[in-house]
Amino acid sequence: MKILQRLTQNTFLRHNTVLFFGSLAVGGLNYLYYPVVGRLLSAAAFGEVQTLVSLFLQIGIFLTVFSQVTVNISANYDDVKQRNTIIYELEKVATLLGLFFLGLVIVGGPWLKHFFQFGEVWPFIILGAGVVLSVPFTLRNAFLRGRQQFGAAAASNLVVAGGKLLLSLGLVLAGLGTSGAIGGVAAAQLIALWYINPRARRAGLTPPHQQHWRKLPDVRTLLPELKYAGLVLISSLLVMLQFSIDIIVVKHYFDARTAGLYAGVAAVARIIFFVNGSISQVLMSSVRLHQPAAKNRQLLLRSQLLLAGISLPVLAVLGLFPKFAISLLMGHGYTTYAALLPLLAFTIFVITNIHLLVSYNMALRRYEVAVVAAMGAAITYGLLLSHHHSLQAVVSNLFYGSVAMLALFVPLSAIRARKQESI
Repeated sequence: MKILQRLTQNTFLRHNTVLFFGSLAVGGLNYLYYPVVGRLLSAAAFGEVQTLVSLFLQIGIFLTVFSQVTVNISANYDDVKQRNTIIYELEKVATLLGLFFLGLVIVGGPWLKHFFQFGEVWPFIILGAGVVLSVPFTLRNAFLRGRQQFGAAAASNLVVAGGKLLLSLGLVLAGLGTSGAIGGVAAAQLIALWYINPRARRAGLTPPHQQHWRKLPDVRTLLPELKYAGLVLISSLLVMLQFSIDIIVVKHYFDARTAGLYAGVAAVARIIFFVNGSISQVLMSSVRLHQPAAKNRQLLLRSQLLLAGISLPVLAVLGLFPKFAISLLMGHGYTTYAALLPLLAFTIFVITNIHLLVSYNMALRRYEVAVVAAMGAAITYGLLLSHHHSLQAVVSNLFYGSVAMLALFVPLSAIRARKQESI
């Protein structure tokens, strides 16, 4: 009873509880996508799907940028008209960037097909279209989180996750293979937008009267946020690439079957990231620029404790019973490289901690965090480029690089401590 009373009285814990269970359901559906698709496709085709999902994270990194900028604006701007004007201008820019990336993918499709050893070019084009379609949903969901309406945000994510699973399943069963698996991801964005748009309007996101989509984005309106967007872009890109670089390296340097089997192990390891996704979202919307530093630090500490409490039991299962976990989630055919799972899962845990620290520093607009992320990423890429002769080497070097990136936050904390604040 005391625990339930504390949850209802503590706003931060209540938001985390709502978004955690919502994200757990969303993460479950998102995660179910991999074993379901993996069981329907061959190992080689599933390797293609994993590669496309990894590329979706990288190409769509600008969406992460605009999403986090929107959260920050929604949480800190008091002028409603100015807030909405900036968010809609950001949506214009994001849409244009999405169309630009789609054009690049169409032109560079044959090269991508050859580089990643795909059978056809269509999956890449569908991937680019999915990025464009996801723009309006992403910004409206970010607005809801910035206004701390986590229930509505979680429900919207459930719609897109469920739609992705069902549509992809149907398209794969229809014989569309890799194109169907990624096509379901793209089509789900339209269903999710239909669901979230009225909820964002009720929360206060209405287009300003002077909003005209035929006009180019108003750079003067966005200028104050462009520097911060640069920080989010660099930091988010480096963290998300840290999360998925092993998939890309393995797909490039190893044969299709080996890459597909490794993708199965990687999908199991990434459950650590999926179950903790809500924590950084709540932290970013709870931290305030003009809030006392001690309160912000307290929110970070609570988030770190929540992350550890959720992750450690999962790590124990994956570390002690790797074959069982892979067989249960992906099927017995993916257990060939089960020995890689314990270290890979712990590496994902380290990267999840990095993501939390980066999110915290970005929420406070601390630009030096980009330098820390860049230095850690450089170490990781150097290790992977010089030693990728085996899957064990890839996983080990990803681990070493991630630990180095996490360790770089120590001097950053020391610098902040001298300024009477700490990360």
